[in-house]
This record gives sequence, C-alpha cells and structure tokens, in this order.
Amino acid sequence: MKNDNLSSTPLLERTMVSGLHNFLMNLIPESITYNIPILDIGCGTGAWLERLANAGFKNLYGIDNDIEQLQTKKATCWQANIDSDDLGFGNKKFGLITSIEVIEHLENPGRFFQHLSGLLAPEGYLLITTPNLNSVLCRLRLLLTGNLRQFDQKGEPTHIYPVFMTPLNRILQNYNLKIVYKCTYPLKGSITSRPSLKMMSSLLSLILQDELPGDILCLLIQKISVKAVN
Repeated sequence: MKNDNLSSTPLLERTMVSGLHNFLMNLIPESITYNIPILDIGCGTGAWLERLANAGFKNLYGIDNDIEQLQTKKATCWQANIDSDDLGFGNKKFGLITSIEVIEHLENPGRFFQHLSGLLAPEGYLLITTPNLNSVLCRLRLLLTGNLRQFDQKGEPTHIYPVFMTPLNRILQNYNLKIVYKCTYPLKGSITSRPSLKMMSSLLSLILQDELPGDILCLLIQKISVKAVN
C-alpha cells in the first residue's frame, strides 16, 4: 500500500468524515505506479486528484456531473453523468478507478459497475467508499427505528442507494469484478453517532460479530479475467 506524506490538502474534501482521503492513500495497491492512468469518478473540487498529484501520480483524470466546482489543474477533467452518459473515454483503460462517496447517490448501480468494468485495465483496481450499513451500530439503529443510518429523514436527501455486501457481490459478479479488500474508516468504530447508541452497540459487539464497525465502508475491487471466472 502506498503512503501519503501530505498532512493536508488546500481543496475542500467533501466527505462525511474528515481524514478519509488521507486514509485512502494507504489502500492504493503497490502495483499502481506513478505513471499508470487513474480516473476519479465524482471528482468534486478535485481535492482527491490534487492529493494524488502531490503524492507523485502523474496520469490523472476526473469526471463529475457538476464540473464548475472543479479547482485543481493537476488532472484532466470533464463533465459526465455516470447514471446515463457515455463517459467519452473511447478505448482508454485505467489501472485504478476511484469513486469516493458516489455510489449511494446513483439511480443505476448496475450501469455504474458496467461502466467501470469496461474502463478498467486487466487486473485493474476500483477503490470505492460509501456510508457503512454493516456495523452492529447500524443494525441496532435499524432495529430500534426502522430506518437506515444516512438514508433516513436526517440523512443526505440525495442518498438513494444503500450498499449491502450480499447484493453488491451479486452485481460485481456480473461484470467480472471481485472485492479483494474491505475495511471501514475509522477502523475501530463510529465517530459520528450519538454516545448512547455507541455504548449500546459496544455491548452488542461482545456477542455479535462486528467486522466492519466504522462510519465509511471502503472497498478495493479488482477486475478478474474471464479465465479466472470460468
């Protein structure tokens, strides 16, 4: 995993939990060298692309539905709607595609992964993040309120697709994609939940497995060959 030597970035990082971009730098596989093409989907202000550029990556691209918010000059970026558009890359392939807190906003996740599988080079990687719904805390909240965290009335109103592991794996199989590493940020629990819920979930964790306890689900996904699938 590559390390990020930067302590901060000047551009606004639009993430649910601060520090996520810095954490994600450690999840980039060592096989992703500095000249390999990297695409960020939903690049926003360009803060993540700027961080990648400052860490030494040179072949950077980004797309976003609202390109007017873009502030970085260290990547080639243009406007595209991942839910519906031809993204305009032709035959270009990427060794790494990142998509930070995007999938939960999409109407058509199947089309999203179809796009990404087509854009990934053989054995290329996809790094995505989304609100974590797999923790004991989230399961407890659903039991008590009947609502999913971050997808209820108090959550971001554009959150429309909650990610659960079993249906996600079924979608990925359709496009020769496989999760090779998963974790959460933070690694050891929520920093955004109410203290009372955190206390109750800590007690439940003594008897229930809490493999993914943090606020943000982080998934490293790899494109696998057709031969490997067969």
